[in-house]
Amino acid sequence: MQTVLLVTSDNDLAKEFPQLLPKGHRPVIAAPRAQAADGGSGTFVFVDIDTAGVERIREYTGRTFVIAITEQDRTGPVMEAATFGAYEIMRRPLKKERIGRVLAELQALRKEMEQAVPIEKDLIAPAATCVIVGRSTLVMSLCEKVARIAQVEVPVLVTGETGTGKELVAEAIAQLSPRFGKPFVVINSAAVPDALLESELFGHERGAFTGAVASKEGMLRTADGGCVFFDEVGELPLPLQGKLLRFLQTQSFYPVGSTKEVQVNVRVISATNRDLAAMVREGTFREDLYHRLRVASIHVPPLRERKKDIMPLVQCLFYRHAHTAQKAIKGVTRAFLDGLLDYEWPGNIRELENTLRSAIALCKTEYLTTLELRDLGAHSLARPEQGRAGALASAVIPYVKEALERKERNIYEKVHAEVDRHLLEYALAHTRENQSEAARLLGINRLTLRKKLGLAK
Repeated sequence: MQTVLLVTSDNDLAKEFPQLLPKGHRPVIAAPRAQAADGGSGTFVFVDIDTAGVERIREYTGRTFVIAITEQDRTGPVMEAATFGAYEIMRRPLKKERIGRVLAELQALRKEMEQAVPIEKDLIAPAATCVIVGRSTLVMSLCEKVARIAQVEVPVLVTGETGTGKELVAEAIAQLSPRFGKPFVVINSAAVPDALLESELFGHERGAFTGAVASKEGMLRTADGGCVFFDEVGELPLPLQGKLLRFLQTQSFYPVGSTKEVQVNVRVISATNRDLAAMVREGTFREDLYHRLRVASIHVPPLRERKKDIMPLVQCLFYRHAHTAQKAIKGVTRAFLDGLLDYEWPGNIRELENTLRSAIALCKTEYLTTLELRDLGAHSLARPEQGRAGALASAVIPYVKEALERKERNIYEKVHAEVDRHLLEYALAHTRENQSEAARLLGINRLTLRKKLGLAK
């Protein structure tokens, strides 16, 4: 029998309330007084804020769910009750169906919270670079490649979908390189108007154009000795691409309106979510600039291919944003994590971070629950439908194309090994490292799975 406590001094409400409860719920009516009435362990509490006062909510919110009741038709009491921690606010006249729905929801939430995953502050350093947090082989390979490339003074092109954390990878390259501690200047090629981009990059002399009332030092000069990061480099206009190419060749440039050449020493890192090779074929990106930018390249995998990293990412991002909540949040429920693992994350880490920020802001309990995931994916931009075969081809063909361009051997075996690696990793993440279950889902025996993983003796 579930106890439901009503705190009110309204006699009409006290008489009506027991008739509105579904079967299996025992009502306890208590008049407001100095100390909070206690209906027993596990009690759900309804507080009539019109007669008991909205501040009464706080006496219960630390230990149970509280529903505020009001007869007022003003927005003020509703907002105040939510601020004080009410799980829900109901206006009179009360509806039996709504009370039943809310009580069933609270029962389900209480059961869900029995399988909670606390997140301690010391699980991960607050300054961690979250894109490089993870346990998957994909992220381990990424970290190894970042560390190696960082030590070699060559231009780097970072590719990957929107939201995968390409800028953080660029920052990691700069931090691990001999240029650590030197300037790291970010140029968002898509955010600066074309007419101003040349001036922003190279600077200008006074009077070089209308509005140039004073000389200005460009970003390339500001970055001297350090690194310059061209974000969304695929958005650079063609005329500026030629000037950037000359700079990459000589490390020198002329400010707009100047005849004096400026020499700098910077390392160039660029990033794009576009297919630059396709843009070269279309004539919208210079081929010579493309080859200059990608002397070394790093691909940041999408989050859907590295779901084993979701839990450590959640720990990192939770620590970063938990302080913004109106109440102390201890962690997440296991069902909440399952919801994150089942989603495909078209917006990648950025979408995961925004989902957690939204969940923390809207959380009504001491743990993030599936209640905060109701709108997950509702606002994601849809990707064009291409079917299973098209999706597989779009992943394999670029890999094969690059291998053919490099004149590699045994491409067939390498493709199979690469597909196996991703397939097995995803299946194991889905089954929480249960090898027997992963093998069953894949339609292979466990010994074959272990051989492919290199675990069989």
